[in-house]
Amino acid sequence: MATKKSSTTRKGLAFGLAFVGIAGLSLASAAQLNLTGPTAGTLQAGSTAVVNGDCQTTAIPVTFAAPVRVGAAYKSAQIDLSGIQAACSGKSYKVSVLTAANQPVVPEKAGTVAAVVAPATTSSLFVDISGLDTAQVDSIKQVSLTIYS
Repeated sequence: MATKKSSTTRKGLAFGLAFVGIAGLSLASAAQLNLTGPTAGTLQAGSTAVVNGDCQTTAIPVTFAAPVRVGAAYKSAQIDLSGIQAACSGKSYKVSVLTAANQPVVPEKAGTVAAVVAPATTSSLFVDISGLDTAQVDSIKQVSLTIYS
């Protein structure tokens, strides 16, 4: 009797450990995304070149925030645009989150680039996507940003 119960317990523990291992590998893989622009028509995270920037001379990385568990699924609550140079402080911006067909996933966000506070040398913008369901988050293929006077 003791052997059968012990065997069942070990099998249960083995399955549980395998599940936790697979979930951990999935999260670790997602954390390793480091794309540098569109790949096969999608942009999951990365950066793109700035064209005719009057205040920004480097690429602006676009990343999803660390995922959090919502119900049974993990998803990001925001999109981060970082590395915005101090010369852009106080300028107006508009940012759009789009599908592959250039349709908005969330309403266009507009505002003013925040001032850079020392010791930081750059600023960041954030787009809230916490209200989106998994299918909507999966439909995000492009992020467009314009900074203007």
